[in-house]
Amino acid sequence: MMKRVFPLLTALLISAVTLGVLMSLPASVWTNWRPATCLQHGCFCERSNQNSPIRQTANTISSLGYIFSGTLAMMPFNNARRFSRGHAAVFGASSLIIGVGSAFYHASLTFSGQFFDVLGMFMLATLMLVYAFERIRNLRFAATIGLYLAIVLFLSALQLSLPDTRRFVFAVVLVIALFFETYYRKQKTPVIAAQKLHLGIILLAVAFAIWILDQARIVCFETSLVQGHAIWHLLGAASVWLLYQYYASETDEIKSAPTQNT
Repeated sequence: MMKRVFPLLTALLISAVTLGVLMSLPASVWTNWRPATCLQHGCFCERSNQNSPIRQTANTISSLGYIFSGTLAMMPFNNARRFSRGHAAVFGASSLIIGVGSAFYHASLTFSGQFFDVLGMFMLATLMLVYAFERIRNLRFAATIGLYLAIVLFLSALQLSLPDTRRFVFAVVLVIALFFETYYRKQKTPVIAAQKLHLGIILLAVAFAIWILDQARIVCFETSLVQGHAIWHLLGAASVWLLYQYYASETDEIKSAPTQNT
């Protein structure tokens, strides 16, 4: 229990600093910044408050849930786990960048905020992809990091040049990562808490359904503090925490694959 106190306090501090910095800015601070591409069709349901440096309050505050998932992922755990401290550091950093980047995005509704929000999502999805590939091919951690950085840099460049493809690209990387993860579990039969991954996928699917309802304004209350996109953030952060627990549950022990009679 005490091992989680420090990460939680750290998450609270990072969240407080993030909100404090944003709230200390003048309301007109974002006027001359390049606008987010979503402004062409409306940036989700929550109405933009032009009299505040935080344009979307609910969507900004709810983004901070990823900070808690990230800091908790960095806490110490049993060294016998397959998911090393190095993997956990990259995982936690990815979630932190999602949280701070998303808060920046919804506070500013700028292209810069959009970039860092999506960057964190690309980082996490890419880690899922290369970590599955590492375990399939028995790669060294250094090789995994090299592959990880190369893919993240490519996806970042793609986001800058073709920003409207960001959601499609993220979905593709995520689907490929889950395919590789399924292949790894089928071939290697690791000792791992698969139910954590399954629950995380279910939460993410529910969150995505809510995201669609909010984005399409099918369920939309512009001035309410209860926003569908904010719920997407919170459920997404919960699914990230479940994903970490899934990875951290894997031991170095490998189950014996069932033999088939011929």
